Amino acid sequence: MKMAKPMTRDEAMLKMAGLCARSEQCAFDIARKLRAKGFSSDVTRSIIEELTERRFIDHRRFAAAFARDKVRFSAWGKMKIRAALMARRIPENLITEAFGEISSEDYEAAAMRSARSAAASLDLAEYADRVKLFRSMMSRGFEPDAVNKAIRKLRGG
Repeated sequence: MKMAKPMTRDEAMLKMAGLCARSEQCAFDIARKLRAKGFSSDVTRSIIEELTERRFIDHRRFAAAFARDKVRFSAWGKMKIRAALMARRIPENLITEAFGEISSEDYEAAAMRSARSAAASLDLAEYADRVKLFRSMMSRGFEPDAVNKAIRKLRGG
């Protein structure tokens, strides 16, 4: 079995630039990928700086795309999105900006999708089942107000 030759800094730079061109990435994710390939923290830092200078990495753009996609495709609430972005070390002000780009209609639709999915096997006339639905939606990151609104709509009120 033939061993792969180690990747050079320039090869890694091109590979990470290609990845960033295909999908939004943040510095934290790129650094994790580079460390996994065995690059030192100095090389990793220099690649991330170059990618940022060349606008392949833009945390404002990443936060907005991440938040928008998680609401639309995964039906996540803002609390879960905030936690995921903070885990990737995205600054709070950029997270707040990203939330400003999510339309209230998209957010309400995501909450309703999540509620309908979780309520499929529940009887919402039962208090215990409403509590289960409430907890399920809270675990998806929705705020109590959004959860209560979705439950009221599902119950016909």
